[in-house]
This record gives sequence, C-alpha cells and structure tokens, in this order.
Amino acid sequence: MAEYIHGGDIYSREIEYDFSANINPLGMPEMAVRALVSNVSAFEVYPDINCTKLVKAIVQFEGVSEKNILCSNGAADLIYRISYALKPKKALLTAPSFSEYALALKNVNCEIEYETLFEENGFELTESVFEKIPETDIFFLCSPNNPVGNTVKPELLEKIVKQCKKSGTQLVADECFMNFVTDSEKYSAKKYLDSGIIILKAFTKIFAMAGLRLGYMLCSDPGITERVRECGSCWSVSSAAQIAGNAALSEKGYIEKTKAYVASEREYLTCELKRLGFKVFPSEANFIFFKSQTDIEKPLLERKIAVRSCENYVGLKRGFYRIAVRKHDENQLLINTIERIMQNG
Repeated sequence: MAEYIHGGDIYSREIEYDFSANINPLGMPEMAVRALVSNVSAFEVYPDINCTKLVKAIVQFEGVSEKNILCSNGAADLIYRISYALKPKKALLTAPSFSEYALALKNVNCEIEYETLFEENGFELTESVFEKIPETDIFFLCSPNNPVGNTVKPELLEKIVKQCKKSGTQLVADECFMNFVTDSEKYSAKKYLDSGIIILKAFTKIFAMAGLRLGYMLCSDPGITERVRECGSCWSVSSAAQIAGNAALSEKGYIEKTKAYVASEREYLTCELKRLGFKVFPSEANFIFFKSQTDIEKPLLERKIAVRSCENYVGLKRGFYRIAVRKHDENQLLINTIERIMQNG
C-alpha cells in the first residue's frame, strides 16, 4: 500500500476533524453540488476530451485565451505531465515546498538543486535565488508557498521572470492557493503569461473539490501546451469534474466570501496559537504554519484530530506543523484541545 506523505489521510486513521488538508472551509459551491446531482446521467458517456464548456468558463474567469488553457486531473497531474513533456536535466526547487515537484522530476532522472528558505528569515524567498536560476532548465515556484503560506514579493517575482527568460529556464508558477490571497492580482504571475511561463491552478482547494480532481495550466506557448497535453490521457478530466468546475465558476461572490471568511479565521487562529506560545509564521493562504517545542500531533490524533506534521518536507525538521483554516467552531475546538493538552503536560 502507498504511504501517505501529504495531509488528508482520513482512511487509515479514525479522524473526526481533519486540519491536515487545506480545503475551503465553506465547502463546494452550491451550484456545483446541484449540477452534479442533476447531471448524473452524463456520467454514463465518455467525457469531452477538450473540456469545451469548462475551458470557456475558465476564459471568462481568468481573462485569457482558450489556447492558453489545458485542463487536467488536478494540478499534481500537470506537475508530472510537465516533467515528462519537458524532460529537464536540472531543476530548481525551494525548500521547504510541495514534495510532488521532486517526485515528478525524479521520474525523468532530473537533477534537483534546492534554494533553502531559512526560519530566521521567515522562510521568505530572497534574491540569492538568482545565482542558481541560470544553471537550471526548470524552476517550480509555489506562491503562496506550501507549507508556509507566504507569497513571493511582487518586485522579486518580476525579477525572477526576467531572469528565467534570459537564461532559458522554464518557470512554473504554482498558484493553487492564490485565490485565497486578499490582493491576489498583485501577487499572481498571470501578468507575465506572455513571457513563456507556466501557471498551475486547481479547483481542489478554493472550490473544495479534492475528490473530483480538477486543475488547469495557463501557458502562452502552444508548443509546450501541446507537449504537455500529449503526456496524459485524453480522458484525464471526468465528466463530473467538468460539470462541477463549470458550475463553480458561475457562482457569484463565492471567492470573495471565501477570502473574507478565511482571513478572519486565519487571524483568530494565528492570535490563539501565539497566545499559547507557538511561533507562528505569517500566512496569506487558507492554512497556518507554526513551530512547537513539544509534540502535538500524537495527542491530537488520540482525540481524533489530524494536523499536518511537516518534518518530511525537505528543509524542515520535527516540530513544524501546518493546520488548515476551518469553520469557526472547529477552529475553536482545535485551540481548546491544544490548550488542554499543553496544560496536562
């Protein structure tokens, strides 16, 4: 059996409250739920390999051309397809960051160079990365970064894009959590799409569709897009995912409501964790990253609460945790439980 290396393991453990998976606490948009229920008969036929209706909806949502969009079975699927399509010899990753980049790259025998992000600097990316970009073929950059939740500063992002273009390094900007950021347009790399970069987006987090598996890629280079398309099944996006995705994008005000709710609850959790004595790092996403001097994962699991221990991230050690922002009553329960655990030693 495969070992769980990410959050969301509610199958091998008895979990009542899962704070290990970063899913929108408001749940799937109501229009998406209704669309799934009323279109069950559509699941009997093969899905549209071009995701025609969904792509048109993404065009309106992102403000880009149809030719810039490629839909897939979640953003993780695209990470592997990009690696297979481009077959880079040497890649640049930040550490810590999402582990699937390295796993996908290793499948194509790619050498990996890490740009270490340091705790004393708040795990922020700095201009020291410029020294490594020219030596690599591809750079996977996650913003907001998982597991920290911080974004790349706009002025630094602009310099990175220019440096990558100059050195011929393919920049892949993973923005799967960008829709949770309050001023997302300011931090998104989408304004640089014509520079040849690739942007990854997903319905998984913002629309709470982790089980449906739906993501997409934005790219202005038709050659790269076609190569990535050819590295996956033509039926990679199910009819259910296409129907739900199309409906989710049409729900007015859902993302704005989500941003406001997450920002409020993130502030509550941050303040409470600090009150309890934890070192909390600033986050702009729907999760919080913090450091504990004592183990809290095991005692929480004993109480059927899952949090994400981050010790298996490259660049981190035992004592770092990530928790998802959930509904207020659940967030209160988590804080109260942690407080009792600490009081009891």
